[in-house]
Amino acid sequence: MPGFPDNPGGFGRSGNPPPGPARPGDAHAPPGIRSSLSVRQPRGGYRFSIDSVLLADFAAAWCGEKVLDLGTGSGVILLLLAERCEVLREGVGVEIQEELWRAAAENIEENGLSGRLSARRCDLREKVPGLRAGSFDLVVSNPPFRRVGEGRRNPDRRKEIARHEVACTFPDLFSAARRYLAPRGSFAMISPAGRLPEILSLAAVSRITPASVRLIHPFADAPANRVLFAGTRGRAQEPVFLPPLVVYSGPGRYHPETEGILSGRSR
Repeated sequence: MPGFPDNPGGFGRSGNPPPGPARPGDAHAPPGIRSSLSVRQPRGGYRFSIDSVLLADFAAAWCGEKVLDLGTGSGVILLLLAERCEVLREGVGVEIQEELWRAAAENIEENGLSGRLSARRCDLREKVPGLRAGSFDLVVSNPPFRRVGEGRRNPDRRKEIARHEVACTFPDLFSAARRYLAPRGSFAMISPAGRLPEILSLAAVSRITPASVRLIHPFADAPANRVLFAGTRGRAQEPVFLPPLVVYSGPGRYHPETEGILSGRSR
């Protein structure tokens, strides 16, 4: 499937470029997006991966009229949610990197979604101009995964910001989600599985009650390396631990459920 890596351990923060000549601003239709919906990405720097598609599918269950994407990148999650959720009337993507913000704005316009979606260049650690606190039904995020000092530092500043917590930490993310969530709104994110205890702790501090957790395994017999988390504000509930999601059924072959998600057939 063009646009996503086939290496078993590789459904990470940055996917492989689609095949063929990749000029800056080239448009492609990755799996999980209808053929008439295209995505432009910078040739260098951050490129979205399968994580964004899995998160959009997971978060769709909590979608409402207003959605906020923190660290929107090229706007992929918002585009997918707008396609899959007719109830979505206003989606806003916040992005700190200018190149990605411009890509998101172009993708929204070129896909004819300017009436429903918008992108704003801003640091999510600060108050975003024009956004009212407590007004979003759903906040989503595919945040930087690695703590500062964890692993090798990427010499490309754009990739470093997208992969390491140099401009946004998990506490920053939960603080922003709490700020903009409506009283009964939901927050959904994807993360390395090993950071689930931290996510649950931050959710408690932020008064976001865990609603659903799903572990993601590269293979059925391999340990989980991703987790999908959703929590709600102002609701007392027991969290639902969903069956694990298996990405690959064999080398280079997606599991049928994952294949359905990537092709848009899961809903």
